[in-house]
Amino acid sequence: MNYVTIVYLINLFLYSFYFFGRIGSEGDTSGLDVSVSGVLSLFLMGAGYLNAKKGMVYRSVLWMFFINLLLFVMAGVFDQFGKDFNILSTGGSDSFLFTLALIAYNGYLFPLTVLLDGSGLAIIIPVMLSFILPSLGYLIGIKRYSAKEDADKVANEVKK
Repeated sequence: MNYVTIVYLINLFLYSFYFFGRIGSEGDTSGLDVSVSGVLSLFLMGAGYLNAKKGMVYRSVLWMFFINLLLFVMAGVFDQFGKDFNILSTGGSDSFLFTLALIAYNGYLFPLTVLLDGSGLAIIIPVMLSFILPSLGYLIGIKRYSAKEDADKVANEVKK
Protein backbone atom coordinates (compact mmCIF):
# COMPACT_ATOMS: atom_id res chain seq x y z
CA MET A 1 0.00 0.00 0.00
CA ASN A 2 1.43 3.36 -1.02
CA TYR A 3 0.69 5.74 1.82
CA VAL A 4 1.62 8.87 -0.13
CA THR A 5 -0.96 8.17 -2.83
CA ILE A 6 -3.66 7.43 -0.28
CA VAL A 7 -2.89 10.52 1.82
CA TYR A 8 -2.73 12.70 -1.30
CA LEU A 9 -6.21 11.61 -2.31
CA ILE A 10 -7.48 11.98 1.26
CA ASN A 11 -6.02 15.51 1.33
CA LEU A 12 -7.89 16.27 -1.87
CA PHE A 13 -11.22 15.20 -0.38
CA LEU A 14 -10.62 16.73 3.06
CA TYR A 15 -9.69 20.12 1.66
CA SER A 16 -12.57 20.08 -0.83
CA PHE A 17 -15.01 19.42 2.04
CA TYR A 18 -13.36 22.18 4.06
CA PHE A 19 -13.28 24.61 1.11
CA PHE A 20 -16.91 24.13 0.11
CA GLY A 21 -18.06 24.34 3.73
CA ARG A 22 -16.38 27.61 4.57
CA ILE A 23 -17.90 31.07 4.44
CA GLY A 24 -16.41 33.79 2.28
CA SER A 25 -15.12 34.18 -1.22
CA GLU A 26 -12.51 31.92 -2.72
CA GLY A 27 -10.03 34.78 -2.94
CA ASP A 28 -9.95 35.39 0.81
CA THR A 29 -7.62 33.27 2.90
CA SER A 30 -7.64 33.24 6.65
CA GLY A 31 -5.30 31.90 9.27
CA LEU A 32 -7.50 28.83 9.54
CA ASP A 33 -7.09 28.16 5.80
CA VAL A 34 -3.32 28.31 6.14
CA SER A 35 -3.43 26.09 9.25
CA VAL A 36 -5.55 23.45 7.53
CA SER A 37 -3.22 23.53 4.53
CA GLY A 38 -0.19 23.16 6.82
CA VAL A 39 -1.70 20.19 8.65
CA LEU A 40 -2.54 18.46 5.37
CA SER A 41 1.02 19.09 4.19
CA LEU A 42 2.30 17.46 7.39
CA PHE A 43 0.06 14.47 6.64
CA LEU A 44 1.82 14.18 3.30
CA MET A 45 5.22 14.22 5.01
CA GLY A 46 3.95 11.59 7.43
CA ALA A 47 2.90 9.41 4.51
CA GLY A 48 6.44 9.58 3.12
CA TYR A 49 7.68 8.61 6.57
CA LEU A 50 5.30 5.61 6.65
CA ASN A 51 6.54 4.48 3.23
CA ALA A 52 10.10 4.49 4.60
CA LYS A 53 9.02 2.73 7.78
CA LYS A 54 7.39 -0.07 5.78
CA GLY A 55 10.57 -0.50 3.71
CA MET A 56 9.18 0.74 0.41
CA VAL A 57 11.53 2.03 -2.26
CA TYR A 58 12.02 5.77 -2.72
CA ARG A 59 10.12 5.96 -5.99
CA SER A 60 6.96 4.96 -4.13
CA VAL A 61 6.76 8.51 -2.73
CA LEU A 62 7.16 10.09 -6.17
CA TRP A 63 3.96 8.93 -7.90
CA MET A 64 2.07 12.11 -7.08
CA PHE A 65 5.01 14.19 -8.27
CA PHE A 66 4.97 12.38 -11.61
CA ILE A 67 1.23 13.00 -12.01
CA ASN A 68 1.71 16.68 -11.15
CA LEU A 69 4.63 16.90 -13.56
CA LEU A 70 2.52 15.34 -16.32
CA LEU A 71 -0.30 17.84 -15.72
CA PHE A 72 2.22 20.72 -15.66
CA VAL A 73 3.86 19.62 -18.92
CA MET A 74 0.51 19.10 -20.63
CA ALA A 75 -0.61 22.58 -19.56
CA GLY A 76 2.55 23.99 -21.13
CA VAL A 77 2.18 21.95 -24.30
CA PHE A 78 -1.43 22.99 -24.78
CA ASP A 79 -0.53 26.61 -24.06
CA GLN A 80 2.13 26.51 -26.76
CA PHE A 81 0.52 24.30 -29.39
CA GLY A 82 -3.14 24.03 -28.35
CA LYS A 83 -4.59 26.12 -31.12
CA ASP A 84 -3.32 23.59 -33.67
CA PHE A 85 -4.58 20.31 -32.21
CA ASN A 86 -6.72 20.88 -29.12
CA ILE A 87 -10.27 19.69 -29.73
CA LEU A 88 -11.26 20.92 -26.26
CA SER A 89 -10.25 24.49 -26.97
CA THR A 90 -12.79 27.17 -26.26
CA GLY A 91 -10.46 29.94 -27.32
CA GLY A 92 -8.30 32.09 -25.10
CA SER A 93 -6.42 29.72 -22.83
CA ASP A 94 -6.01 26.31 -24.39
CA SER A 95 -4.42 24.80 -21.28
CA PHE A 96 -7.31 25.73 -18.99
CA LEU A 97 -8.41 22.15 -18.30
CA PHE A 98 -4.88 20.94 -17.43
CA THR A 99 -4.18 23.97 -15.27
CA LEU A 100 -7.50 23.51 -13.49
CA ALA A 101 -6.73 19.82 -12.92
CA LEU A 102 -3.30 20.73 -11.51
CA ILE A 103 -4.78 23.30 -9.12
CA ALA A 104 -7.64 21.00 -8.07
CA TYR A 105 -5.32 18.02 -7.61
CA ASN A 106 -3.23 20.13 -5.24
CA GLY A 107 -6.23 21.72 -3.54
CA TYR A 108 -4.70 21.39 -0.10
CA LEU A 109 -2.25 24.13 -1.16
CA PHE A 110 -5.07 26.52 -2.02
CA PRO A 111 -3.95 29.38 0.32
CA LEU A 112 -0.51 29.30 -1.28
CA THR A 113 -2.08 29.26 -4.74
CA VAL A 114 -4.18 32.32 -3.89
CA LEU A 115 -1.15 34.11 -2.47
CA LEU A 116 0.86 33.47 -5.64
CA ASP A 117 -2.03 34.13 -8.04
CA GLY A 118 -1.01 36.00 -11.15
CA SER A 119 2.48 34.52 -11.31
CA GLY A 120 3.71 31.27 -12.77
CA LEU A 121 4.71 30.19 -9.28
CA ALA A 122 1.08 29.35 -8.49
CA ILE A 123 1.48 26.34 -10.77
CA ILE A 124 5.17 25.53 -10.21
CA ILE A 125 5.17 25.51 -6.37
CA PRO A 126 2.55 22.72 -6.01
CA VAL A 127 4.57 20.55 -8.39
CA MET A 128 7.74 21.19 -6.38
CA LEU A 129 6.01 20.57 -3.04
CA SER A 130 4.61 17.26 -4.31
CA PHE A 131 8.26 16.22 -4.63
CA ILE A 132 9.71 17.90 -1.54
CA LEU A 133 7.16 17.01 1.17
CA PRO A 134 6.95 13.22 0.67
CA SER A 135 10.69 13.03 -0.02
CA LEU A 136 11.46 14.86 3.21
CA GLY A 137 9.21 12.49 5.18
CA TYR A 138 10.84 9.51 3.47
CA LEU A 139 14.32 10.82 4.26
CA ILE A 140 13.41 11.28 7.93
CA GLY A 141 11.98 7.75 8.03
CA ILE A 142 15.04 6.21 6.41
CA LYS A 143 17.41 8.04 8.77
CA ARG A 144 15.39 7.09 11.83
CA TYR A 145 14.95 3.43 10.99
CA SER A 146 18.48 2.91 9.68
CA ALA A 147 19.80 4.39 12.95
CA LYS A 148 17.47 2.08 14.91
CA GLU A 149 18.69 -0.95 12.94
CA ASP A 150 22.31 0.06 13.58
CA ALA A 151 21.60 0.37 17.31
CA ASP A 152 19.91 -3.06 17.29
CA LYS A 153 22.94 -4.63 15.58
CA VAL A 154 25.29 -3.13 18.16
CA ALA A 155 23.06 -4.33 21.01
CA ASN A 156 22.98 -7.86 19.55
CA GLU A 157 26.76 -7.91 19.19
CA VAL A 158 27.21 -6.77 22.78
CA LYS A 159 24.92 -9.56 24.00
CA LYS A 160 27.05 -12.18 22.20
